[in-house]
Amino acid sequence: MKKNIKFEHQNGPVLFAQTKKLESKDLKAPTPALFDTAYDGRAILSLSDFIGMVFPNGDVNEKPMLYIRHTDMLKKQFRFGNLLELGDTWLDVQKGAYHTEEVGQGGSEISEYHAIDEETYGYEGLDPHSEFIFSKDRFKVKEGSFMELDYETWPYAIVEHESMYNNVSTIIQAASIMGLYENRPCLGLGEHDRLFIPSEVHGFDGITNAFGYFYMNMMGIREEDGRREQALISIDPYHGKNFCYYYIDGETPIFTDKAEMETEWTKLPYVDDGTCVYKDAIFRFGGKEFHFEGKWGSKGFTIKPRVEKHGQSQIFGTWYEGKTPYKHRLFMTFGENMEAYDYKLKELGFDVNE
Repeated sequence: MKKNIKFEHQNGPVLFAQTKKLESKDLKAPTPALFDTAYDGRAILSLSDFIGMVFPNGDVNEKPMLYIRHTDMLKKQFRFGNLLELGDTWLDVQKGAYHTEEVGQGGSEISEYHAIDEETYGYEGLDPHSEFIFSKDRFKVKEGSFMELDYETWPYAIVEHESMYNNVSTIIQAASIMGLYENRPCLGLGEHDRLFIPSEVHGFDGITNAFGYFYMNMMGIREEDGRREQALISIDPYHGKNFCYYYIDGETPIFTDKAEMETEWTKLPYVDDGTCVYKDAIFRFGGKEFHFEGKWGSKGFTIKPRVEKHGQSQIFGTWYEGKTPYKHRLFMTFGENMEAYDYKLKELGFDVNE
């Protein structure tokens, strides 16, 4: 049975976030003025993350491809990254990845993050070759010879100061995607996240102990009126730290650290460690509710499923805001759960199906 569980802020820094139209100076590294403060610990650019749900020929009736690129900017190497074929159902692992011989895998080296001109910055994957170029209005990705994506940024970025995770401040920039995959047009939605970590924390490795969360990122362009919208939910159910955001064209963005999640969980059928995932869920915050319907699964974002990664599950699908369903011209959803063990979920009050 689906249970509705409420989550409120209990510890760590209070919610401190705003929307901002990015300027060229915000793209400087290692520490832009936004985070060159005692509050942020003079935080250093430590991770660069791309996500994108990409539809060949813009056909949202077909299963999308998932592009993800996770880069450690301090170690100057990729942590992982692929263009994935998701599982056929919500309980399936990914079916594989495309053009893996042209995609730098974990440990592949990158160049220094550098200025290209006064308004443009970037870095490159060295072998195999890839390119990541940024300006205030767009950013571009090139993977090998098979894919080029142009991300046109949405009006505002999220700038949050240790509000989602302790010791991490982030710039989150949503975007619409146009590009070429195998010389065929593709469309999609996605974002680029820049994660800044205080130097004394020693990068991402210093914040991942007992790293538990329910994360859901939903983007869409409404079919009826073309308005862009994004609902971003991050719930740390074990430490009481939450971050929720909703944007739609023409309205004031919503930020809050209070959330509700209504769902039931099911044990993953291909592991025996009690890791769970949900199919459908309703998230509520800021006087609104968001309906998610799970369709496709994954286990990690690597070529082969990371079945050895205990407590981790992923879910992707469609969504809408409010009580009346509607469709999106384009959409992106990205759900990930960590420390999602059956016994922990039951302690929170959720039901778990075997």
